[in-house]
Amino acid sequence: MSNPLFHLRGAAYVGLAVASIAAVHGEEMAPESGIWLRGGGVLRSGIGVDFRNSTVPTPVGAGIFQNGYVLPSVSTNSPYTWNWGYQKSSQIVEDTLNLERWDKVPRVGDLSGKVGTAFGGDLRAGIEVTRFMVGKREVKFGLEGGYGYSTISARAGGSAAGTGTHTTATYSFQPGDEQTIIPPLHPYSGTFAGPGPLIPLAPISGPTTTPVTGTSTLDMRLNAHLHILKAGVYFEVPVARRLTAGVSFGYCSVLPDAQLTIDESFSYDPSAGGHHLVRRSDWRPGGYFELRAQYDITKRLGVYVGGQYEFNQNSTFGGFGREATLKLGGVYGGTLGLRWGF
Repeated sequence: MSNPLFHLRGAAYVGLAVASIAAVHGEEMAPESGIWLRGGGVLRSGIGVDFRNSTVPTPVGAGIFQNGYVLPSVSTNSPYTWNWGYQKSSQIVEDTLNLERWDKVPRVGDLSGKVGTAFGGDLRAGIEVTRFMVGKREVKFGLEGGYGYSTISARAGGSAAGTGTHTTATYSFQPGDEQTIIPPLHPYSGTFAGPGPLIPLAPISGPTTTPVTGTSTLDMRLNAHLHILKAGVYFEVPVARRLTAGVSFGYCSVLPDAQLTIDESFSYDPSAGGHHLVRRSDWRPGGYFELRAQYDITKRLGVYVGGQYEFNQNSTFGGFGREATLKLGGVYGGTLGLRWGF
């Protein structure tokens, strides 16, 4: 006669084995939540940089100079004026004001900077909203959003040589027999209507114009960190076992955290030029479009490869007579990474 305890123990072992197999099978076949995370590297190309000469020519006229002016004020028949100004303290020598201007002197013009392929990263998250049939294929539709990052740099330089003219004039701070005035701190800009400190309208020396010959050199560099935010929709459809094709499109905003470096010198005017830094950060709106293929390694892990196109408004900024435009209107990218499903 068989032992009932033996049969009970055997049944328990069989039940435990079945339960274990069922648990593992249930984990493998558990439905996805529809939430996924995708991350990888991106190579971007098509970003351009233009460097321009934004100097505004000094207006032509008596009493108008690059570093100041002495013009008639509201009392147009008076030999004195409060409509005068200057830029630097070095222009004041004892009780006189020295002004000057340069005309038709050589200056490096517009340049184009080459931007190579920019490497960066891309992180995207999404959630499946619904599924629908197109023919015999089931299409997934969902929402996605993400953050991308790239760094770029561009550089351009040149030189120019030629001839021009240099005009100088000296004005007095002694209006008639009155006491010498104390000039306001620089930079100072008097107005036509005034009031303000009066100086003689006529110079005590000049204006004197002499020809000059010289060269100018320029070196411009732009470095930028691109922060990219995206929000859009996606469609995915299976094309073969473990292989899925997808398309995404939507809104894209780029924040170029950019710095423009300007190194400029003029042989005919050593006091001009110099080393300057200009920074700019502002969001540039636009959109994006992306195609990709994904191969599922497991039910929840896959590898993807894709191509993307981003189009955003350009960013233009500058200073010190120079300007840079970061061209973001047509940026192509290739991307490769992993996708996790939850």
